[in-house]
Amino acid sequence: MKIGLILPGNIWFSPYVTIYTKILNDNKIEYDLISWNRDGRDLKMGYQYDDRIDNTASRLKKLLSYIRYCSFIKKTVKRNNYDKLIVFGPQIGIFISNFLKKNYKNKYIFDYRDLSIEQNVFFKYPFIEVLKNSYVNVVSSPGFISCLPDGFDYILSHNFNIELVRQVLCDNTSITLPKDNICVLTIGGIRDYSSNIEIVKSLSNKEGFVMQFVGKGYAADLIKDYVITHNIANVEFEGYYPKEKEGGYIQNASFLNIFYPRKLSHDTALSNRFYNALIYRRPMIVTKGTTQGDYIEQYQLGLSIEDGDNLEMKIRNFLSTLNDDIFSNRCNDLLLLFMKDYNKFEGKIHDFLV
Repeated sequence: MKIGLILPGNIWFSPYVTIYTKILNDNKIEYDLISWNRDGRDLKMGYQYDDRIDNTASRLKKLLSYIRYCSFIKKTVKRNNYDKLIVFGPQIGIFISNFLKKNYKNKYIFDYRDLSIEQNVFFKYPFIEVLKNSYVNVVSSPGFISCLPDGFDYILSHNFNIELVRQVLCDNTSITLPKDNICVLTIGGIRDYSSNIEIVKSLSNKEGFVMQFVGKGYAADLIKDYVITHNIANVEFEGYYPKEKEGGYIQNASFLNIFYPRKLSHDTALSNRFYNALIYRRPMIVTKGTTQGDYIEQYQLGLSIEDGDNLEMKIRNFLSTLNDDIFSNRCNDLLLLFMKDYNKFEGKIHDFLV
């Protein structure tokens, strides 16, 4: 058996693919990655479409690029004659919905991780076709389900490294967070300007604080320009990093910044940083009234905020009352809940591979 995994963009921005590749590797199943190297920075892996495009492109240019990429996908799939597929993202699913129905009905997994064009009424029918003709529909956040069509079963696949989760639950290691030199880390894709600037303004040149932006994304350079223009001395930047170094950055941080602007796509998602914060036992700054905010408030895992007002004091107050052992146990409680979801997901993937 050979599986084709179809990504909506760069491999670097698709860490969730390793959830599947681990299972495929464990079962000694051959597979290829089909991806779109949109910024030209991915390492060569699998079959890559190399048309460069960024977020400043017009809607028409983006649409034409998607059409060309989907043509590349179909040609690649036909040439390799895959037995089954795993399709990531509603955009790709919608654009190749007829191809999937004709050639891979009940022989593909549809994996949904971001609200996108399927929310537009014009794409409702092809999106339903994608859901209807799949073997199983996977979502990465319970918040998404309320935004998706009724009448379909959805299973949860959380964005974490299962081996790391098992390890930390087995070790049950506590942590000691620095209370004086406080590092607020934003790591991964840096795509939101306004929300990150809100955090920067709130902690600008505050004694005992440093803000780190580690990763890449169109907002990174804009934030750097703002910091230089306003003479902010306590912000550090580092661009692209190998994924294997991610844990080290997080372990050196005091808080993970996951404060996003209020819009439905952000409100309903669970980010990679959210899971990494649980795994490495780091409190989070998240947006109040969102799926992440609800979890943070329920399990007392950080700050759920509406804006940056008095953020310095809120962080200091949280750390001053933090019991490291109790905090670690709260992280474990939520990870154990997510582990139950993972076990159901893994069982369904094994059935798919039979």
